[in-house]
Amino acid sequence: MAPIDVPPFDRSNVDGFAVRSADLASASEATPVRVMLNDEVIACGTAPIRPVLSGTATSIATGGPVPRGADAVIMVEHTQPAGPRAIEVRRATSPGQFISCAGSDIARGEALLRAGTMIGSREIGMLAACGISQVAVARRPRVAVISTGDELAQPGQPLRPAEIYDTNGAIVTAAASENGGEAVFSAPLPMTKNNSKPRCARRLRAATCWLLSGGTSKGAGDVSHRIVARLGNRASSRMASRSNPASRCASRSATASRW
Repeated sequence: MAPIDVPPFDRSNVDGFAVRSADLASASEATPVRVMLNDEVIACGTAPIRPVLSGTATSIATGGPVPRGADAVIMVEHTQPAGPRAIEVRRATSPGQFISCAGSDIARGEALLRAGTMIGSREIGMLAACGISQVAVARRPRVAVISTGDELAQPGQPLRPAEIYDTNGAIVTAAASENGGEAVFSAPLPMTKNNSKPRCARRLRAATCWLLSGGTSKGAGDVSHRIVARLGNRASSRMASRSNPASRCASRSATASRW
């Protein structure tokens, strides 16, 4: 929840003069209205001291806090000097003109971020605007992506007889990154019972979860399900894809054994 209003005060959107709009209701090029200047200049970071009384105006810069009594800002381009401490205003104004009210960007108590929101530059900017320097976060999951199959070659390499290019690896790696994961792609594993398990274990030590593609059917060479079952306490599920009959997803559980 936002702890403060953003902006925290009414502020000017232009360089000009803080005024009472009622004083300038009849102002025009033909009939300018003369107002006296208060003896202060409100810049960014300067707190106003003097209120704007009827018939007066205060010089104000873009971003400066609007002083008490003023309900509008007239652009400096619509005024003319009229002596050392006065100006003539040649255009009428209305209440709220060129003023950003307190809380107009973010209101105090407004929900800033919801659980599960990915933190990016925009979200960091919102937090900074509210003076929030730290929030509780969960790190992006490290997703190990492994394709399996003796027939797979990586894009960019020449195809040998009976080989096909590994599309699943590229697709799943990109999808994991698009959905907030820190994807780590590993070279395809051949489907042999003797070496698949230890090679999987070496690649997955630092992974939060892993996606194993291929080898989940019922054939003699489809041993992915056996590898998953023998790698320790894991939660896994089988899911269909268009480019491959099935993929297997697994993640470390709270009681997973240490590799």
